Amino acid sequence: MQLIAEQVGQRLRENNKLRAEDHVAHDWYRFVLSFPAHLVRSYLHQFGIGPSHTVLDPFCGTGTTLVECKRLGVGSIGVEPNPVAAFASSTKVNWSTDPDGLIKHAKGICNLVLAKLAEQGISDIPASPLFQSLEKHGTELKTLPTDAFKLLLTDSISPLPLHKTLVLLETLAENADER
Repeated sequence: MQLIAEQVGQRLRENNKLRAEDHVAHDWYRFVLSFPAHLVRSYLHQFGIGPSHTVLDPFCGTGTTLVECKRLGVGSIGVEPNPVAAFASSTKVNWSTDPDGLIKHAKGICNLVLAKLAEQGISDIPASPLFQSLEKHGTELKTLPTDAFKLLLTDSISPLPLHKTLVLLETLAENADER
């Protein structure tokens, strides 16, 4: 009897974990309040939901239900007020990404950022980063606006990495590609 109870307990614990077959769609972004994809598939099958149906998920979070519907050819509509979760959800259901185009765009952004930093006298791979002097750059390093800077913990990011990050964000904004 104890062995059966332990097996049932183990099975219940496993039901709340991401299964190997679900890693591709669901493992790049984990959300504390999400539930496993196999649970959604199980419910869709139990309710007899198929391609002729449309599922409404009024609190879709990071899109587990939407992804599983899409995988099964079922139409779905998701609503999510949290912008971070909504972004994750919309990204997970967008299967039209051109990987080669994405890599080309990322490399282009990288080259632009490295060129901007080089123009400022900043190498992205300095000889000894721990002892690099900020005075030798000859450029004023970018920083956050005062109100945003106040949100950072004191000394939580050094001026040079912050500058590099802001140059990257600026370059991304200047070269946005909706694809």
